Amino acid sequence: MNYKSLWLTVPAIIFCLHGNPSLAGDAEEITEDNWTEMVAFSPDLTETKIKKGKKVTKDNLAEFKKLVPVAMQMLIEKYGLVLKLREYEPVHPSEGYIRATNKYRGQAKILDVGDAYNKRGIEGYVAGLPFPNPKSGLEVAWNFYYAYGGDDGEVYYSVYWISASNGLEHSEEWRLSVIRATGRTDIEPIPSIESLEKKGIQGAGLTYALAPYDKKGFGAVYYRSIEPKDGQGHTYVPSMRRILKNSFGTRGDTWNGTDLLYEDVRGYSGYPEWMHWKLLGKKTFLLPLHSGVKFGKKQAKQTFDFKNRPHWNPVFQYEPRPVYLLQSTPKLPDYPYSKQNLYVDAETFHILYKESFDKKGELWKIMINSASQRPDMESGDTILGWSGTVVIDIQSEHATAFHVHKARGNSGLNPNMFTVSSLRKRSK
Repeated sequence: MNYKSLWLTVPAIIFCLHGNPSLAGDAEEITEDNWTEMVAFSPDLTETKIKKGKKVTKDNLAEFKKLVPVAMQMLIEKYGLVLKLREYEPVHPSEGYIRATNKYRGQAKILDVGDAYNKRGIEGYVAGLPFPNPKSGLEVAWNFYYAYGGDDGEVYYSVYWISASNGLEHSEEWRLSVIRATGRTDIEPIPSIESLEKKGIQGAGLTYALAPYDKKGFGAVYYRSIEPKDGQGHTYVPSMRRILKNSFGTRGDTWNGTDLLYEDVRGYSGYPEWMHWKLLGKKTFLLPLHSGVKFGKKQAKQTFDFKNRPHWNPVFQYEPRPVYLLQSTPKLPDYPYSKQNLYVDAETFHILYKESFDKKGELWKIMINSASQRPDMESGDTILGWSGTVVIDIQSEHATAFHVHKARGNSGLNPNMFTVSSLRKRSK
């Protein structure tokens, strides 16, 4: 796999050109070399010269203000966040994802569902990027919903609960396995696992707590529907020795007692149909796609500054990234966020930064997602993958941080492992 290919896995389930009649006329083929110009745009590198090793601090922030989101400026000025800079580096998805984008280009169509949040809002989508060079906020939303992330994956990571006043409060270790049932582009079966698709399942996941001791063995299997509705799944509770059926990712629910909602994972892992979307602009911002984060359990202390107040500052590298600035407002009246500002990377269509606002319209939470080059434990390749996240509750001065130990992708996971019958066995 080319090291510039992107494969991002986070704790959630989201998700051949020759002779193809779907490409209208003589439409130019999308390739690895022209991916950026064909599907999005390049960053503006003319205003400020970015040199590797240079840092953005509260002392020189004025020089970089146009490249730093307003709320992130507050993190720099009030909490001492430092942005270590590096040069821009372009990326593209896998060859299979690019082939699928070419093959099915022009087939995906957005449906007008108005204020409805439980009706399917797209038709004709099969695989790849649904809307190259998106023209609206809704098209951008569908692009990050179906952004490249591999057909399956497994990731080991730690979670940290952090208080600005008290420091590191608690930590846990988890393992997550995921599989795509539809929109597959890299490993057979392509483009879907027929047995799961027939059940209306878009993807499935298995998650297990590995530490601490009193939580070890807690596990869950869950399924994401093709239709825009809450996920369904089962949880194994070791202390009860029971498997309980429940809903996963119910709108507005907090994940595992942390500072993020289920649908906050990956920036936004809810359905596009749940929100109204507005494209605010196409801009360049400093964001951590090639963050330089190192993997392994011992690297967490080098990834987050646990020792110094506010104890959650990430030690990432930031580069000028082309960004679709997107705003979402909920269709659901009881939703906890009144609006969200999402900074969608234009080459990967992953959300690298987000600001969420409470019912009063005041800033509530900030999320920073990072990626880094890592060795894939399955293939031995060096790929660009999810490396860490910090979610900061500004109002309570509390944060949750995630750090990846190791990961693999496109390894051909067996769909039969994502079953209720295997849950208890794998939790031991």
